[in-house]
Amino acid sequence: MPTGYDLIEHSHEFRMHLLKRLAAGLIDAVVIFLPVVLIVYLVGLEPKEMLVGVLSGFGWFFYSAISESRTGTSLGKKTLGLIVVSIDGPMTFSKGVVRNISKMFWYIFLPIDVLVGMAICNDPRQRWVDSIAKTIIIKKEIKGFMPS
Repeated sequence: MPTGYDLIEHSHEFRMHLLKRLAAGLIDAVVIFLPVVLIVYLVGLEPKEMLVGVLSGFGWFFYSAISESRTGTSLGKKTLGLIVVSIDGPMTFSKGVVRNISKMFWYIFLPIDVLVGMAICNDPRQRWVDSIAKTIIIKKEIKGFMPS
């Protein structure tokens, strides 16, 4: 199976999938980041930058793990028509925790997770932790919709 790096060059569909995932991640990050910034700055906690980075990472982790294990989506994924599914059985909370662990320290581990996931020869739509959790993000089927 080709790696994600091979597919970026040749597959428009794969590039669009990656862009949707990036946009969904940015929407989710904003949903968590803005309230954390407001709280840290309004309360006057120090050191501001470090606290914002760490607290937003833990917030993003818990938000994603809970919402994805319950519904398969987050606000960003739902907005862009994506859903997290388990490859081997039902989507569970433990799978949600594993697949989102890199978001705790998003400024270090999330880019590594994405880059390694694209380099390994599993399904190129998976981040590295997706391959460990046995999950994948796919387009959500819209019931009653028939593409023309």
